[in-house]
Order: sequence, then structure tokens, then C-alpha cells
Amino acid sequence: MISYKDILNNEAIKAEYAKIDKINPFPFAHGLQHINNVCAIMDELTDLLNISGEEKDALLISAALHDVGQADGRERHGYKAMKIAEKLFDNELRENSYYEDLMSAIEHHDEKSTTAYPLFTVLVQFADKMDFTKKRLEPDYFEKFGHIVYENFLDVKFINDDSSFGINVIANDIANIASEFVARSFSSKVINVVKVLAQKLNKQPVIKINDEELPLSNYIIVHGSFGSPDGNWFPWLKEELNKRKLKVDTPQMPVGAGNQNYENWASEFKRQFIDNDTTIIAHSIAPAFVCKYLTTNKIKVKKLIFVCGFNNYLGINEEYDSVNKPMFLDNLADIKNYCDNIVCYYSDNDPYVNYEAEKSFADTIADKQFIIKDGGHLNAESGYTKFEEILKEI
Repeated sequence: MISYKDILNNEAIKAEYAKIDKINPFPFAHGLQHINNVCAIMDELTDLLNISGEEKDALLISAALHDVGQADGRERHGYKAMKIAEKLFDNELRENSYYEDLMSAIEHHDEKSTTAYPLFTVLVQFADKMDFTKKRLEPDYFEKFGHIVYENFLDVKFINDDSSFGINVIANDIANIASEFVARSFSSKVINVVKVLAQKLNKQPVIKINDEELPLSNYIIVHGSFGSPDGNWFPWLKEELNKRKLKVDTPQMPVGAGNQNYENWASEFKRQFIDNDTTIIAHSIAPAFVCKYLTTNKIKVKKLIFVCGFNNYLGINEEYDSVNKPMFLDNLADIKNYCDNIVCYYSDNDPYVNYEAEKSFADTIADKQFIIKDGGHLNAESGYTKFEEILKEI
């Protein structure tokens, strides 16, 4: 069976990394020195996690190949690296039972989305981002980041003590550097890495950026058909949650006939960081979409708060019916397998969705439900630019 050392000794791979060494992408080198560092980190990390055999081999191979696609630029370099691996080593790699994990980790090691990836991919992401050695960092940046640059990464200890273990310490350093170079949203990936590894090690995850501790739970507010995150009570709720120093995202979903459908919404929603500490708050058709998305992708969340949710209901008007229908699902009750804390709000006089449809939706899935007297569609039109009741469930 092929090993990562066989791959690093392959002439075609050495040639690709030699090209990358000449490019030296900003602000860090991504050639063989970096690859050897990441492999060394992965070797120690897998030992720490008691990962051995084919899984360890596959992780080391992923580490060895993850940046080989950068010879013609950084754009989609994970995908290009995966295709190079497939072209050069596919038969040999398929002998490893972790082949699919290996290829996926190479492709997704540098995704800019905040998807909560599985442990295998997280290990490759983390090993990659943990390479802050002197030989990698460009001299112009050493003075700025010298306090966290390591002489030799093998000297770094992954475990310090029970309260502040090495994964926290190094990830916090990474988060601070990331906040200098890219948007603060990069911290979501770091949070995912730390949470997954902390759970594996039975440790307490802690993330700070510039000494500010980040919440490990997050909130997502999803608007309905033809809507926006700037409508109804959504801006007010986001502000209220921000006052509590909670992380809140309010994505603008594709809207309009011909543009709003399940596939387009799912593509946009994939950008959100979602894990078992996530609370999703959704209005109108968005609750059906969220249920369909979570059950389709088998994602568990902490809590769901649905407002005026409905499923399989037509009759609003032709335009709304056309964009709502793709969101419906046949297996609504299955959402209970992915969240055990579901709250539903609806009113007794909704002018768009009849009471029976909203009650049926809530009766099928809700752990708690609240009927708002004369609440209409619980939107701005009904006077709901604030929604005080919902704060009781946060």
C-alpha cells in the first residue's frame, strides 16, 4: 500500500511543489517545507488521538497532497489537488479503506465556507493551519507574528494541562492571525476544529480573538419567501442577540420566482456554520426549508425556533405557491431525529397561511408551541418589527 513518503518521493509531486516554492503565495510558503511540517504535525496529532493503521496512513497522505494544486494559483486549489491525486495515484489510494475521506479532506482542506466538517477533514484543516514555523513565514511578517512562530514545530506540545490544552492555545493564535488577514468569519472554521478535537479529547474548548472569548454556540435567522434579513423583526432580534455577545448570521437567501427553490437555498445555506450548538430561527416558508435541509444532510442542531411554519400548504397565491412548493418535504417528522428542542409560534388569524396548516406543522414536530392571538403572519405588516416573546426561548 502506498505511503505518504512514497508520494513525497514521487518525481511528479516533487516537480509540482518545486513550482509552488517559486511562487511562494502570500503570505506563507506552500511548498515542500510546509508539506513536511504538516506531515510532522499530523504524525504527532494522530498519535495523540490514538489513530493508527489505514486511517493514520490516509491522514498523512492527505497532508502530503493537500496543497499540490497550487502550482497554477490558489483558486480551487483543494479541488485541483484532489484531481492530481486521482490522476497519479488513484489505483493505489483506493487500496486504503479511507479513500473517500482522504479525497474529500484534500478537496475541502481550505474551504472558505463555515461548514462543520467531519473529524477526518478537520484534522487536515488543523494540521495545515498549525504550521507557523520560521522557515515558512516570510521575513516581512516575522516581526509582526514572531511571538507565535515556532522554531521547530515538533517542540510544540499539543497538551499543556486540563484547563488550557495546546489545541486551544495554538488555535487562539491562529484565530488572531486569521483576523488580521481575512474576515472574522474565518473564526468559525477554527471554532469547528477546536470543538471537534476537544470533544475527541474530552477537553474544554476555548477560543479567543484579541483576548475576546468567542461564543461556541451560534444563531442563524432565516427569512421567508420574497423576504430579506432586513425585514420584519429580524434586525431587532439580531441586535438583541448581539447585545448578549452571541454570534448571529442573517443570510440573504435567493428570492423571486425562478430564483427561489430548494437547491438555490441549500447552496446558499451551505455557507453557514451549523453544528450541535447551533440555534436556527426561521419564519414562514423557512421552517420547512430548514427541516428539509437538516434531514437531507443529516445535521443535528441544538434548537429550532419556527415562526408561522407550514408544510405542503398551497393557496396563498400563484407566485408564492410556486416558490414555496419546492421547500415542502414528505418526512417532516424526521426532523425530530436531528433536534430535540423545537419551538413553534403561530397566530390564530394568519391572513396567508390558514390556522390548521400552521397548527398541523407545530403538532407534528414541536416540543413547545405558542399561539399568538391576533398576530397575523407575525411580520411587520402585523406590527411585528419586534418579537419580545421569542427572546424567552433564547
